[in-house]
Amino acid sequence: MKMRWGVAIVTVAVLASTGAMAAAQTPFTSPPPVAITSCGQSPDAYTVSLLSKRVKLEHTFDNMLKPDALKAIKTLVIVTGGSAKGLGEAGIDEKSELARVAQLLAKAKELGVKVLAVHVGGESRRGPLSDKFIDPVTAKADFVLVTEDGNKDGAFTKAAKARNIPIVMVKQVAEVGPALKAVIK
Repeated sequence: MKMRWGVAIVTVAVLASTGAMAAAQTPFTSPPPVAITSCGQSPDAYTVSLLSKRVKLEHTFDNMLKPDALKAIKTLVIVTGGSAKGLGEAGIDEKSELARVAQLLAKAKELGVKVLAVHVGGESRRGPLSDKFIDPVTAKADFVLVTEDGNKDGAFTKAAKARNIPIVMVKQVAEVGPALKAVIK
């Protein structure tokens, strides 16, 4: 009897891990040229740009990217996470930032530009300020990339599942560059 339970548990574990691997390997690609911008003006967008440079992922980086810039872009990476200091340094408020990103998302849809929502700020970039910048982007994204720490509450997983879009979770921020390079081809 113990042997049957052991076999059953191992079988379930193998099936569960196989399913998880299949979900993680959901084929998704997006073409260059690439632009990286922020939604919330946290320093995380700059971090993603640096990590992308390390893996030789050519891109344009502009924290204040305007919709007209999307005419020459096929993939838009929007790095989410709010920073009161970043908003202040950029000379804008939350409402203006949300309006800018809403215009970007509308233009991306109009032009057929793929939107990749990225969150690397972890648990510290979650909460009332950041979530107001995260939610509108994940609601329109074609793909989600998040650190495990930033998805502790499962919000990104739920958003991706609700829209039936692929999600990739990485353990460490350093894995973001290779993860982006794997989908942008």
